[in-house]
Amino acid sequence: MIRAEQLQIACGDFRLGPVDLSIPAGSYLTLLGPSGAGKTILLEALMGLLKPVAGRVLLNGREMAAQPPERRNIAYLPQDLALFPHLSVQDNILFGSRVRRLDPAASRDRLAELVAMLDLEGPLTRRDISTLSGGEKQRVALARALLPNPQLLFLDEPHSALDASITRQLQIKLRQINRELGVTILHVTHDQEEAFMLGGQIAVLIDGRLQQLGSSDDIYYGPANLSVARFLRHQNIFSLTVAERLPDGRMRLRGELDLVCASERELPVGTRVAVGIRNEEVTLIRPDRPVGDDLRDNLFAAEIVDIFGFGGYHTLVVKLRESPATIELNLPNCAFRDLGLDTGDNVRISLRARSLWVLPPDDEPRGQHSYMEG
Repeated sequence: MIRAEQLQIACGDFRLGPVDLSIPAGSYLTLLGPSGAGKTILLEALMGLLKPVAGRVLLNGREMAAQPPERRNIAYLPQDLALFPHLSVQDNILFGSRVRRLDPAASRDRLAELVAMLDLEGPLTRRDISTLSGGEKQRVALARALLPNPQLLFLDEPHSALDASITRQLQIKLRQINRELGVTILHVTHDQEEAFMLGGQIAVLIDGRLQQLGSSDDIYYGPANLSVARFLRHQNIFSLTVAERLPDGRMRLRGELDLVCASERELPVGTRVAVGIRNEEVTLIRPDRPVGDDLRDNLFAAEIVDIFGFGGYHTLVVKLRESPATIELNLPNCAFRDLGLDTGDNVRISLRARSLWVLPPDDEPRGQHSYMEG
């Protein structure tokens, strides 16, 4: 569908790329990164709005620059929505079809389909768009973008000004649009929860470089480098040394704590590595429960030194008894209440070997920046 090859963009002092990225038809890709990473610049470059200093963008196998904008069949939903204040709701939605001189009967049929899909029966009769709520304006702008039946829909932080409940409703609508209408979506966001909820694949952009692309589990549990790990709020990161290769292929690591971990990497003994585990993957073992075989390798006695509540879960900070290391772990509220835990309590925790990720010292991004939806 759309592909960037060694794409590089210069905007003042900011440099983007080189970026290699391929997005197949019918897919939903979320482009995730912190503010200032270059997400909107990459989006605009893929739309053909910015001229690259190197590389190219291909749309359906042809260079984007060689195709007139009206032939690209791309829709764009900017952050500010860009609704026309002098037009009624219905005329706003129909604007693109009239500019493109689409068949009026087909446009009316498409309008009826989108009104039903986006729950716009009430707002459609309004003549003044200033009377619409934020969520209604969002749905009107989305209907306008979709009415010409685009092959590609670009979204730039579409929910940044909406409250959480309306944002969730619109996120569900976007999944429905992708699945039922088959439109390919590239969605820019800094919201990690949104990226993991919507993206069939996720691309992580930091400091103008595409650091990693993969499925939600690939990104969440196996960061490509420390920049990605820190951006995704991995709290448990340790600098250790490969001490031994075990007969079963796993590695024994030593440093501020000793660990056994599984790794696809063939790292020689003596190599310094970064090792991490997500809070949710740290297992708290009840005092009255036996320890399973898969938990014995990295089993530690610890003391709870702090507890933080975060709505639906609690984060426990524990200090290991035989190590200077502290570990964070998350517990759902129901489990936290059932266990009756408090600071000063003695507990056992396990860092499951298969849940640990290991990064070599070069800390370079890894993985191919293209994918096919399964």
